[in-house]
Amino acid sequence: MFLLLFILLFTGLNLAQDSNIEKYQYISPLPGSKLILPENNIIIRQGDIIDPTTIKEKSIEVVGSISGTHSGEFFLSDDIRTLIFIPSIHFSPGEKVNVKLYSGIYTANRDKLSPINFDFYISQTISKNAHDKALRDVSDFPYSNANTKYDTYFLKSKKDINGDFPDITVNTSNNPSEGYIFLAPYSLNGEINYLSILDNNAVPIYYKKTPYANYDFKIQQNGLITYGVASRKFFYAMNSSYVLVDSFATGNGYLTDHHDLQIIDNGHSLLLAYDPQPVRMDTVVAGGDSSAIVIGLIVQELDLNKNVVFQWRSWDHYQITDATEDIDLTQHTIDYVHGNAIELDFDGNLLISSRHIDEITKINRQTGEIIWRWGGLKSKNNQFQFINDSITFSHQHDIRRLPNGNVTLYDNGNLHTPKRSTAIEYELDEENKIATQIWRFNHPAIIYKRAMGNVQRLDNENTIIGWGGWFNEDNRTVTEVDSNNKIRLEFLMPGNFLSYRAFKFPWKTNLFVTNPDSILFESVSVGDSAFISVDLINNSGNPVEITGYYNVNKDYVVENPIPFILPAFGTVSLNIKFIPSKNGYFKDYLHIRSDTEISRIAQVMILAGRTDTIFTDVKEDEIIYNYVLEQNYPNPFNPSTTIRYSLPIQSNVNLTIYNSIGENIAEIIDLTQNAGSYEVNWNSNGVASGIYFYSIRAIPVDGKEMFQSVKKMILLK
Repeated sequence: MFLLLFILLFTGLNLAQDSNIEKYQYISPLPGSKLILPENNIIIRQGDIIDPTTIKEKSIEVVGSISGTHSGEFFLSDDIRTLIFIPSIHFSPGEKVNVKLYSGIYTANRDKLSPINFDFYISQTISKNAHDKALRDVSDFPYSNANTKYDTYFLKSKKDINGDFPDITVNTSNNPSEGYIFLAPYSLNGEINYLSILDNNAVPIYYKKTPYANYDFKIQQNGLITYGVASRKFFYAMNSSYVLVDSFATGNGYLTDHHDLQIIDNGHSLLLAYDPQPVRMDTVVAGGDSSAIVIGLIVQELDLNKNVVFQWRSWDHYQITDATEDIDLTQHTIDYVHGNAIELDFDGNLLISSRHIDEITKINRQTGEIIWRWGGLKSKNNQFQFINDSITFSHQHDIRRLPNGNVTLYDNGNLHTPKRSTAIEYELDEENKIATQIWRFNHPAIIYKRAMGNVQRLDNENTIIGWGGWFNEDNRTVTEVDSNNKIRLEFLMPGNFLSYRAFKFPWKTNLFVTNPDSILFESVSVGDSAFISVDLINNSGNPVEITGYYNVNKDYVVENPIPFILPAFGTVSLNIKFIPSKNGYFKDYLHIRSDTEISRIAQVMILAGRTDTIFTDVKEDEIIYNYVLEQNYPNPFNPSTTIRYSLPIQSNVNLTIYNSIGENIAEIIDLTQNAGSYEVNWNSNGVASGIYFYSIRAIPVDGKEMFQSVKKMILLK
């Protein structure tokens, strides 16, 4: 309410005529606001539920000083609180628009809405060429120099992947969390662009080559996969079969920015747009360009019918001079905000990240008013005191609210000395305006990526860091760290490729599925074999060609020849064979692939099997305080012996037998087990007499130190 009154006072509008405005929760455009696009709609929200039967065509009058009286659609949004007017024709550049809402509209409680009368001003348009050039000048997309030479990276190993797919490699793998990495790599010259989903070994279970660079490739909370295409000014949505089912774009004449899309729990979507406007910067700063193009930030919420029901503009709330010291306000094109992330907060309000003012801003989603401004290193409007953080953040990307109430952000660190990119978690005391640093990950390699990037906290408290990039020699693209900052997974990507963000999600395609989705072969002797039949089911109305299989362990074989056609809505039985080459427990992942020249869709199922070695006893109800590996009994033994061990917490356990020269004889256990005491029997059939060693490696799921122990045993035959 205060903000609307302030705008009225500031613009000199007649308060007597417009005193009823204070009775309204939200009005867009703001009364008295300038630089409004000709395509803009009008949004009026009093706050209560509206009786739709009282909304009449003559309830609103909209008149442009040049374009005259406007007819249009006047209706209620899906929240049944927000009135929207969409003019039949656009407003004229440079004109004043007057809006009158007349008496006669009632709430559901039969309270009459007060009449209001306000004006706003349409901007002078700029040419399409100037508009597009301004957006290119500030884009994260690195448009190539025609004289620049780029190498094309072709795979030297994974020959079954499309030839120009970037050679993404695993730099570190140390008990990473379950799930799949979502990346959208694109080459610096703009010629090679992919959407991709990779397992923890950097093997793609999905990829698709696209004509354009893609951004913000992720799963939304409603299960749709979305990605932005900067050059098309759209976000697209796919279902779990990778079929395009929806698209999202900002309204009111604004071109969609590619940085972020959030689909929230009511089905509405949150989007950003950049707004190039002509500004006489010579009236703002000394040496300013009298014909400058200044780029503002637009935040929009779209309802289920893609109507704009909330719009927030930086022009109404920020000063151009809020930009940090490295933004040259005498240039022709000035990107003074550079919004790059939007987040729905737990209280229903919005958090936005504005990189070029070093600021996270909280916005009241009902009124559009700023709740607070939290600034980093060079912010000019910071309201917060920092605790446990002497360097704060600089030119950040990505702001996310965590389930514990804290927030994470990715600090590109452009203005730090030395420059360094990090991931940070803060506890925010919003009442007392205190930001306490809880956690920060500084990569030991001292990484600096000047643009892009994100931070994602996983359910197991591990953190995914997408490093972003842009002309940086460090090839790290994504790192997973645990709560103790130990690196659990890290991927490298060739230096001529970028990925704007990186995410990790549990994922399975629904295009074709297996029933069951995992199988276990029990007690198969070395030298013998066993079969299990699995149904492969096509859930689509089109036939799917199955072109290949992929798994690591050669003890598992799919006997069905490839390629074959999986009929529309049909089923084919797969015969999976287990032929153990040695004693032990074997776990693997089978990728069932449908590949084309430019794409892959793979379904993944778990394969598990064990030989005659079995657990003889498991006690999970005991209280265990320490890891223990006991001496086997009997010892010496022939032909079998029992090995006991204890786990204080749930752990990933590997128990392996080695001979005296360190050769792996049998992998007995390789799986996740709950806390408890275990006994396992090992049968030495096929193994010669001699000295052997059994080694346990237990990695606790809480990320603490790994337990390792080795003991000797003697086989006498």
